[in-house]
Order: sequence, then C-alpha cells, then structure tokens
Amino acid sequence: MKVLVLTKITDYFKKMIEKYSKIYNIKFYTKNEIDKVLKEVDAVIGASLSEKQIIEAKNLKVIFIPWTGADKLPWEIIKQRKIIVSNSHGNGKIVAERAIALALSLLGRIVEYHKDLEKGVWHGFTVGFKEKDYWFSLQNKKVAILGTGVIGRHLAKLLKGFDVEIKGYRKHVENVDGFDFVTNSLDEVLKDVNIVFLTLPLTHETYHIIDKEVFNKMKNKFLINVGRGELIDEKALYEALKEGILLGFASDVWYEYPDEEINSVLPSRYPIHTFRNVVISPHVGGFTIEGQRGRIDELFENIVSYVETGKPRSIVDPEKMY
Repeated sequence: MKVLVLTKITDYFKKMIEKYSKIYNIKFYTKNEIDKVLKEVDAVIGASLSEKQIIEAKNLKVIFIPWTGADKLPWEIIKQRKIIVSNSHGNGKIVAERAIALALSLLGRIVEYHKDLEKGVWHGFTVGFKEKDYWFSLQNKKVAILGTGVIGRHLAKLLKGFDVEIKGYRKHVENVDGFDFVTNSLDEVLKDVNIVFLTLPLTHETYHIIDKEVFNKMKNKFLINVGRGELIDEKALYEALKEGILLGFASDVWYEYPDEEINSVLPSRYPIHTFRNVVISPHVGGFTIEGQRGRIDELFENIVSYVETGKPRSIVDPEKMY
C-alpha cells in the first residue's frame, strides 16, 4: 500500500512509520512528494486535501485523519468516490483535561488576577473583603456538556470529582456513563445550569449551534469551548460578552489562525480577548506528549486494521461528518 503523509512527521511518528512499513510492506511518502505520487497513492494521512487533489488521486481509497476533526474535507467528492475517512480520538482525554484547566482558570479568575498582580493590584481579603473580588468554585455546580463523545465522556468523568450535576446534549438520546441526564433539546440542557462546555464536532447541523437566540438563554452562565470555533456565532459571542450576558468565556478553538504567510494573528475579528472575564488558549488542547502519542497510536491502529480487514477501526460517517 502506498500512503502519502500530509501532516507534520514528529520523531515518534517517524518511528511508527519505520515500524509498520516493514511489518506490512507499506510505502510512505512525504508532503514534498505530492506532485509525483498523488495519482498513485492508495491512502492519505491528513485532512488538508482539496477537491481537485482528490479528483487527481485516482487510486485513493482511504483518508486517515490523525486527529478528530473532519470538517475541512471536501465531503461531496469524497461521498461520490466512496472514499473511506478514518479519524483518531486518541487525545480525547487530554483535551478533556484542557477543558477542566480552562474552566478552573476562568471561574477562578486566575488570568485576570495574575495580570493585575503583575501591576501590583491586589484582590481579596488583603485589601478588604469586597464581594466583587470573589472567584467562583466549580464545586456542586450544574454543568451542561454539549457533545457526549470521547472528549465529553472523559470531561464528565473528571468533573464528577467536583460533585457536579451533569446534563449532556446529543442528537440521539441515550444513557451515557457519567451523565445524570441526556437530552437532544438545547433549551432543556441549558436550563438551570451554571457552566456550559462545548465538545461537539463541527458539522452542518452544529455550525453556529450557539447563536444570538441561544445566548439570550445563557444569562449568568460560563461558556467553555474545546470543540470548534464555528460552533459559536462569532459576532453573537462578542455581543454576549459586551452586554454582560455571559459570566465568562474560555476557549481553545477559534475563528482566525496563522498560516505559512502570516504567523501573528488575533484569534477573532472581534476584540474578545480584551474582556477581563475571558481566557484564551491557542488550540493546544491535545498538544502534550501523551496527547500526540495517543492520536498517532490510534492512527496506526486504524491503518493496521485497514490493511488486515479492509476497514479502519474508526470510520467517519460521511453524512454526519464525525
């Protein structure tokens, strides 16, 4: 099998390539060889293929995504060609940990107080017992997790240590371990909760699932996003913060990203980062040694399964895009 790798090859990735190329007689090609081998490869690792490239890749049978998100692929041509798409959830528990870190930083006002203390500005009992200086505990809160997949389930498990009540949102209602209640109604999942976590994949159905209308139902709630930026209407988010609807917002996923030409860019077209009750993170939810190894391990489990059985272990539903 011939495989074109269109993602960064780390040292650990390279070791796995060397190992499995020998065991299964797989020939791996790098991004620099795309023009030479695209027409003949059987598989591609990555999620950056264009529709034109997929048409040109006449022998392409399977795309392996070494992470979860499959929203950037040209799905119409993929469905026409009946190409299998496989993704990796191997860093899900690490992303869940990042969600907890964001929540604790946001509710604990860690970043806000850090910035003030750098300037010699104190808060709390040292300068008088002012209620406006209280931070918020996660203990015994009511939490909504929108998305009950790998990240959502690991997040629920971590949150249980804080004795929270957890409501889950998913398209098809069923009992999910770690959740006290599961619904497919946004109104129902948001009712009476203090904190909302977004762990959903980005699809046609989840795009802007949090819009102005939904924000109007989120008065005095905290919102933490580790799914995709476009799950939230960008302008509506800015207005919800500006108008004081949200108690706070934290996110690891965004609307604007650096590219090969521009390395320095703000994460939003609106000055979301200027609010005191906002914590921003540069899309590094799975960027740990454990997270990177986890996703690469699962990637190669999918490749091995495909070689041995004709099907990867994890297959993306082309209609759902997850």
